[in-house]
Amino acid sequence: MNARTTMRSIASYKMNPVIKLLILSDFIIWTSYQLIIPIFAIYVVTSLQGATIEVVGIATAVYLISKSIFEVPFGIYIDKKKGERDDLFFAIGGVFISALAYVLFAFVTNTMQLYGVQALLGFAAAMAYPGWYSLFTHHIDKGKEGFEWSLYDVLLGIGMAASAAAGGFFAERYGFDMLFFVVAGLVVLGGCVLLFARKYIFVS
Repeated sequence: MNARTTMRSIASYKMNPVIKLLILSDFIIWTSYQLIIPIFAIYVVTSLQGATIEVVGIATAVYLISKSIFEVPFGIYIDKKKGERDDLFFAIGGVFISALAYVLFAFVTNTMQLYGVQALLGFAAAMAYPGWYSLFTHHIDKGKEGFEWSLYDVLLGIGMAASAAAGGFFAERYGFDMLFFVVAGLVVLGGCVLLFARKYIFVS
């Protein structure tokens, strides 16, 4: 089966519309993230006065700690609420907060500000992930779980591979500040895609 036939098969594949929207949203969001992630360390050590590779490691730890602190409480809260409106709200809210964090990166001038934005980014991820995963779990087509999860993973991999190279190219020509604005804009676009899932979710 060649690539064209494979893409046609995927396009014609009958899938729950919420799953399609979740995959499309994450494809846009993670593709945009990958514009900056591979060169994040370069941004830190070249843009912030006195920053070192050690600062990059601490900044990463701050993000992960923030995410770890808030994610379980958000998940517990979502489980306690009936329906899926809160799941969608948290997923979209987390995405939009992460977009704000990427805008703030353009105004960071020292390491403490960097750590603060990283903490906000971790909070946003902790808010978005439980809602997104909950929606995907509820709406995944029974008997097709393996295919739909693998489709999600493959499409994200393709998008992230392409953007990993594009991010360095863009930053070299237009600078990190402009790159952060582009990432934020694409993240907002991915969040807006989720809004179309409102008419398919269970209210109660």
